[in-house]
Amino acid sequence: MISRIAPVVVAITAGLLVLADFFIDAAVVDALGLYLIRTASVVTAFALILGLTNVATVHFRKIVNRDKSWGYSVVLLGALAFTLTAGVLTGGPGSALMRRVFDSVLFPLEATIFSLLAFFLVAAVYRAFRVKSFESGLFVVFGIIVLLGQMPVGAVLWDQLPLIKDWVLDVPALAGMRGILLGVGLGTAATGMRVLMGIDRPYAE
Repeated sequence: MISRIAPVVVAITAGLLVLADFFIDAAVVDALGLYLIRTASVVTAFALILGLTNVATVHFRKIVNRDKSWGYSVVLLGALAFTLTAGVLTGGPGSALMRRVFDSVLFPLEATIFSLLAFFLVAAVYRAFRVKSFESGLFVVFGIIVLLGQMPVGAVLWDQLPLIKDWVLDVPALAGMRGILLGVGLGTAATGMRVLMGIDRPYAE
């Protein structure tokens, strides 16, 4: 029983202290909040180490058992060992070698992934632009207005098109974006309150 209640009490107490640090201007509360945040940073660092160990163990087991696609595990562990060793020996992420690894390997890989996303976006836009209802028809019309208003040819076709594009982005689109952000904020606050009250216990799973 104590093993089930203790994590809830610790989590609620820590959460309330950190939350109180934002509203109460007191030296004791500030010190406790800062201490808890630093403690969470240390725990996060150890969690990253555990995650790294788990990844290495899983892929090493795949190599030993010759599972499907075990060659990719060899590449992953080799890159992991090289990056970790180079980072430790050369002085961390800010060293010249690590910057070169990032610029020559990681950055091109990220660019490749984002370039592949462009094709998925085009396919999604094609599916979204198929007019099946009045709402989808409005979406297509406003989408075309915004696209033409962003290009120089839009002003050539109609000088009022850029102004309409600005109105679409500043009024209905911005209103929808603010509504989404308000929903996300309320959902985050509700989730935080559920954790603080012990209804949701992700730390105990």
